[in-house]
Amino acid sequence: MPPAVPLFCAAMNFLRIIFLCWAVCGIHAAAGVRTVDVVTSDAFSKALEMIGTRVKDSASCREVTEELNKEADKQEKLWREAIMSGAPTPQEWYQMAEFEMKSFKKALMDKGKNGQDKLVSLSRLEEEGVISHQEAEKAMAALRRLLLASKAAVDSLDDFIAGASLPLPSSPDGDSYEKLVAWKLDPGNSLSYNMDHDPICNGCVEKALEYCLNDRIMELLYGALTRACRERRVQLIREHADKRVEEAERLSRLPPLTPEQWAWIVKQEHGQEFLERTLADMIVAALFMMDERREEEDGTPIIDETSRYYWIETPEKIARLWREKALRESGR
Repeated sequence: MPPAVPLFCAAMNFLRIIFLCWAVCGIHAAAGVRTVDVVTSDAFSKALEMIGTRVKDSASCREVTEELNKEADKQEKLWREAIMSGAPTPQEWYQMAEFEMKSFKKALMDKGKNGQDKLVSLSRLEEEGVISHQEAEKAMAALRRLLLASKAAVDSLDDFIAGASLPLPSSPDGDSYEKLVAWKLDPGNSLSYNMDHDPICNGCVEKALEYCLNDRIMELLYGALTRACRERRVQLIREHADKRVEEAERLSRLPPLTPEQWAWIVKQEHGQEFLERTLADMIVAALFMMDERREEEDGTPIIDETSRYYWIETPEKIARLWREKALRESGR
């Protein structure tokens, strides 16, 4: 299995959490399925395990694909119920942040353990001729359906969302859901986008220097450029982590929403472009947080432990914020 596959799988698992990271307050839990129930479900991780351990030939691939599609149908139904039940309570947001924190820590502890090296990817099975390209595509399509169950669910709720009263309520300090939606969807809030467009990280600075300087001088500068790139990556990762905490802080101060208004919020953050950036962000984060490779120049880790745990502490900070809010609302 290519080394990036387990990291990609971990990122895909965390992605479900990030899809619904808008924190709102004051909605009381209704009976039935809630967002916290589907976000903390292990359905997707079980699906990844199913593909990695059960697909041995064409027949087993078709069987697994059928099961994945059935599970996707089930998850889409659960997501519809969860979205229509209204926004998570502070206690539920605390539970989701805690789930993300524990999941990430577990992934870091388990990397390379528990037989993960024995998992086989669909692409590898296709390359080895165990399954056909068409069978691999159908299985991957079923897996994508499961990953994007929340999108399919909210896309089916247009009539329900049409009942949302707009504009959405604002906070006393003038902040609003609309402002936060625009802020969240701005590409400038994307870790992967910022890394791709940063002249140090994307190599533009190095190319410009190569154009101006001779090879001997470039050899002298290579170490400095490597360090600058590493430090800039760390800075961008920390800034992205800080933005997630800022988002939770701002959203926690906003007034309650009706279930229809909450569904409107969910709809806004399920646009294709935003979801693709979110997936890219989580893959980038997982690759840097879990990768133990070192720079060729000086043997320095690609990501230092301090920055690694700065990222891991982000859901801890968010969980603490929501726990304190939940305690205040309960009068404790």
